[in-house]
Amino acid sequence: MGTISPRDQGKLDALAGISRLAQSIYGLTEQFAVARSGEAAIAQQIKRRYGRFKRTLSNAGFDQIAQLAGGMEMAAGRRKTQRTQTRILREGMHSIRHQLDMEERGIRKAGAAAADEKKRKKEARKKAAREQSESTP
Repeated sequence: MGTISPRDQGKLDALAGISRLAQSIYGLTEQFAVARSGEAAIAQQIKRRYGRFKRTLSNAGFDQIAQLAGGMEMAAGRRKTQRTQTRILREGMHSIRHQLDMEERGIRKAGAAAADEKKRKKEARKKAAREQSESTP
């Protein structure tokens, strides 16, 4: 597998930070799921975190995932039973995590393909130069 370009490495670093934010939101969701009291306060924290998460995603250029986060921000603010809201929040975060994983795989795959292509071209140039030197008397 080839090396990753600095631009792609920057994207991967941004995704790592975003994944940490997603994990913190998921932790709050689990706290909400087991809470016996104060669910409304935890739901508000989740809503605020999703708002920041959405802005972070937009700033990093992950607009489609930011739209999912915006939908989850609205869902966190809706009044539903705790069980229903927990299910919605868990499923939404699973969807976001899946999208983040797909983004990471895409970046790694594209970086590897670009590195392989560069290597292939370099080998082709060497071969052409070798053939050129052999054909001249």
